[in-house]
Amino acid sequence: MVPPALSTNGARNLMQRLCEAADIDVDGDYLKPHGARRGLGHELYASGHAELAQSALRHASIETTHESYSDIQAAETAQQVDDLLDE
Repeated sequence: MVPPALSTNGARNLMQRLCEAADIDVDGDYLKPHGARRGLGHELYASGHAELAQSALRHASIETTHESYSDIQAAETAQQVDDLLDE
């Protein structure tokens, strides 16, 4: 028997219960499913695994992933410029 698909509200309720049980507090709230997804994408992208982030997040194109995490690209570019100017 295949269980029914988890709804958005069902996922939120589950995350809220799990956060309460684990005593996890995110700025006075619980970890939300999209926040967890976004956090995973950020970690993968920031560690240099853009293609893995694309696959894990099921983005249709790598450009979508790059656009979603353009803040990381901008920070890395700024750091590289700073490093070159400090030499």
